[in-house]
Amino acid sequence: MPKYLVLTLCNLLLFALPLQAKQVILQASTSHVEGQARYLDNGHNRPALLILHGFSATHNYPTVQALQDYFSLSGFTTLAPTLSLQIPLRSQPVQCNSLHTHTLQQDIAEVNAWIDWLEQQGHQDIILIGHSSGSQTLLEAMIPHTPKSIKALILTSLFYLNGEELGNLESEIQIAQDLLSQGNNAPRKFNFLFCQNDYLATPESYLSYLTITRARVLETINQLDIPSYSVMGSADSRYTQVGEKWLRELNASQTELSVIEGANHFFTGEHEGLLHDRVEVIINKITSK
Repeated sequence: MPKYLVLTLCNLLLFALPLQAKQVILQASTSHVEGQARYLDNGHNRPALLILHGFSATHNYPTVQALQDYFSLSGFTTLAPTLSLQIPLRSQPVQCNSLHTHTLQQDIAEVNAWIDWLEQQGHQDIILIGHSSGSQTLLEAMIPHTPKSIKALILTSLFYLNGEELGNLESEIQIAQDLLSQGNNAPRKFNFLFCQNDYLATPESYLSYLTITRARVLETINQLDIPSYSVMGSADSRYTQVGEKWLRELNASQTELSVIEGANHFFTGEHEGLLHDRVEVIINKITSK
């Protein structure tokens, strides 16, 4: 191979490598459990992007890591936290039959702690990007108070957590409520999302997430005092449960909806690049205002 071709290839490879990622550790919850995040610092010329993973996953989940690497290479400072789920320095996904004691309120406290941390690094303009239930958590974290530094919210694969169509059983909800009212928070198995019959959780943990109903998501979007943008895949398998009417309901809300044709819940394959392009268009729109 000619020498100049080798040099050119090496230069391209060097350019393609992401910045050196830093692990950031933060006591990020009210229960003093340490959480961690992947941080890539590109300075303060552009808004910092906080990117949050979906339920039980980590910042290493492919959808999230690909978003972070893409925008880091594009010159943005990015922070991708892993919600601790009350496991110190959690680095692995939590399985359905693992013990779930975490609550939505603790997740929100961690999100706010990471926003505070970014502000302490000098980032006064922050855009939040969520995937799947990470979108729901970020949405909840903005109500009733949105930090001044948050300029916009980008929600990808946004759904909700409570509904008979999702497999939630009124009988189980009632049992959990009765146990809590009796002061009994002992874990038991519930039906929740993709964890059918084997979601091992305390009643307090289980019920905290069930506040995110279909109506709650739409209501919260309409309460936001910052712009929100929702990016959905037209081939998301979750429409078999919730119906494609969900897209019409999102479109009728205050969020700005865009749909990527043929994309699944995780925007895998050829749709990964389309997701990055779509989010980039949204960010350019936000920063041009």
